[in-house]
Amino acid sequence: MTSNFNIRAKVLLHPLVLFQIIDAYDRRPKDAKQVMGTILGRNNAKNGHIEITNCFTVLHKEQPDIGRIDLDHAYATDSLELNMLTCPQERVLGWFSTGKSVSRSATLLYEYYTRECGEGQPLHLLVDATLKTQRLLPRLYCAVEIGVPGGTKGLMFSMLPLEMTSGNSEMVALRLMEKQSLHPATKQVGRILPELVQVVEGTKDMQKRLDLVLRYINDVLARKRKPDNLVGRALHDALSSVPVVDSENFRLMFNANLRDMLMAITLSMMIKTQLQISEKLSSMHDH
Repeated sequence: MTSNFNIRAKVLLHPLVLFQIIDAYDRRPKDAKQVMGTILGRNNAKNGHIEITNCFTVLHKEQPDIGRIDLDHAYATDSLELNMLTCPQERVLGWFSTGKSVSRSATLLYEYYTRECGEGQPLHLLVDATLKTQRLLPRLYCAVEIGVPGGTKGLMFSMLPLEMTSGNSEMVALRLMEKQSLHPATKQVGRILPELVQVVEGTKDMQKRLDLVLRYINDVLARKRKPDNLVGRALHDALSSVPVVDSENFRLMFNANLRDMLMAITLSMMIKTQLQISEKLSSMHDH
């Protein structure tokens, strides 16, 4: 058996994984009560963080009467090979399943994913996809060996801390979904705004947050509000993480990045236009 999971390691979960699990749960067969599959991700050796970035379902048939679960190994192998071609930096981290509690088949799945993970210990992501509480409540577990040395041994699934994280592209999609959820009466789904409009929206949002922080600092200095140590430490960490750059160098850096983004937008529009023209020309030749 592999060594137990490092409790001090931080595990980060990307929202794409939850969306994939919800989609698989909605598309499950009528006679299936739950879905399960493989979770993929990467281990950052520099900071010790483990990121769960992707997943895919595995066809299975559970037989609780005899304590057995049959997996479609060929399907799981083919799905993993295809994923490794598109995302070679990801590796198998464990498995996911839907439900409110760890099922009896977790021990059997642990043995299978111990071989799939290699040296690392498999993780178990549990998601309640019924949404009866209006929340997903994802939980992460790792198996800990218990028992008497030289005697009977077993596995106990211990819960691990789990944090949500997202990249820039994911944040754009999440903000769009948040805006759409605030106006459920509208039938038309909002479209993703162009890059420059997103920059303007992000700048306005940052300005509002800065005004809120400045208002809090001024109130504390004027003794209108009692200072909060947690807020003070958070502000200190945020300011310490920002490199000290004078206004002129920041302006030059911002303009250079803005020009690069405009060039990328122009090239993408040119490629899109060329593809549309090529498609129309090919259809004219067919006629």
